[in-house]
Amino acid sequence: MASTLQLTVRRTASALSSTAFKSPTRQILRSKALPAVTTRGLTVCSRRSTLISQKQYQTPIRPQTQIRWSSDKAEKTVDPESLTFRQWGFEDINSTLPADEPSPTHSPVLIDVREPAELQGTGIIPHALSIPLASQPDAMYLTPDEFETRFGFPKPTLDAGSDSQLVFYCKAGVRADAAARLAVQAGYDPQRIGVYMGSWLDWVRNGGKVEFWDGDD
Repeated sequence: MASTLQLTVRRTASALSSTAFKSPTRQILRSKALPAVTTRGLTVCSRRSTLISQKQYQTPIRPQTQIRWSSDKAEKTVDPESLTFRQWGFEDINSTLPADEPSPTHSPVLIDVREPAELQGTGIIPHALSIPLASQPDAMYLTPDEFETRFGFPKPTLDAGSDSQLVFYCKAGVRADAAARLAVQAGYDPQRIGVYMGSWLDWVRNGGKVEFWDGDD
C-alpha cells in the first residue's frame, strides 16, 4: 500500500514539473507570433514590420521640380496692369508746347481721351489730338489707313530712330492711365508712353493755354 502511494506521488510530481517546464516555452513561442501592438502612439513592431519601416525610411525623397521660363519668353510677355508709366506734370507739358504748328516729329504727342461733348464745353490743350477712349477703345489697334480714315489725321507713331513719346490725359487722370495701358496692349513701347495724371483739371488750375475745339460730336 505504501509503495503504491509513493509511486503515485512520484508520477504526480513528475507530471507537474514537466508542465511547469514546458508552459513558458509555449508562451514565448506564442508571443513571437503576435501582431504589432500600438500603445499611446508608439508601435511595437514585429521583425517583418521593422523591415518595412526601414525600407520606407531608406526610400529617397524626390526633389521639387522648378520650372523656369526662358528669358526670351519673359521679355515678350508684358502685363500692362503691372506697368508704371512716366508721370508728366503741368510744367513738363507746358514747356514742350510748340509756338506754332508742331512738326511730325514733335515730342511729346499729347492725346486727349475725353469725349467730344466734353471738349466742346471746355476746349483742349493746344495741339493735342482727340482720341476718345470710351467711344473709340480700339483706336490704337487700327492700321494707319483705318485710323486716318476714321479720325482724319495720321495715327500717332513712335519711330525707332527718335525719342518721341505719347502722353495721355483726360479730365482727372483715370481714363488717361487706362488709355496708356491699351496702347501697350496694341504694341506701343511702354518706355515711351506717359500719363498726365493731373490732366485737364490740373491744366486749368495752373492757367494753361486753352484751344477751342471744333471737331465733330
